[in-house]
Amino acid sequence: MLVFNLSVISFMLSLLQPTSDSGLSHLSTSVALFMGFCLTLLGLWLFLVSQQWDEIGLSHPWPFALGSMTTFLALSQTITAFMHEYLFNFKLILESINPQDKSVTNSLIPVDTATLTLFIIGGIIWFLISYIAPLGLARRCHPIIDGRRWLLAIYYCCIQIPIYWVYAKVWLIQYDSVNQKYTLGELFMLQFIQPLLWWFH
Repeated sequence: MLVFNLSVISFMLSLLQPTSDSGLSHLSTSVALFMGFCLTLLGLWLFLVSQQWDEIGLSHPWPFALGSMTTFLALSQTITAFMHEYLFNFKLILESINPQDKSVTNSLIPVDTATLTLFIIGGIIWFLISYIAPLGLARRCHPIIDGRRWLLAIYYCCIQIPIYWVYAKVWLIQYDSVNQKYTLGELFMLQFIQPLLWWFH
């Protein structure tokens, strides 16, 4: 998963070509990719630490569990970057279609339905990776980590909070010039349900 995530991040960064007249257009996507890259490296380091064999030949469970939690958050940031960029460009393409072509497109599949379908698919995947997968990991690790699953939850929140705070400030900067209707605090809370931000922007 780590190698796959790094490959996707590298591919997306190669596609982002900010210009002088649209320097902010890819800001939130670039920051999400940077966060995903850093989290992927952190997860890789934790996995390597967990492979220090002890006297009975077992790896250390705590670094492995923390590395897994970090990897899930890294994947969620990559999904955020991909879906935000994809939906943003998809809406731009639809807006650029001339009226005659738009009528043909609507006769094949409603534009709103297509956008909503993409949003729902991306939102479900983000929710599964961001919350369901870490929860399932904590349940599976319960007997191995001496029943202290709450430490995994604290760790997950401790890395979520600063990342989401920075990301909220980036959203505030990027969309301040287009009648931003959210405060910094509201944007921070919305980071915990990021698919809503994809839909409104």
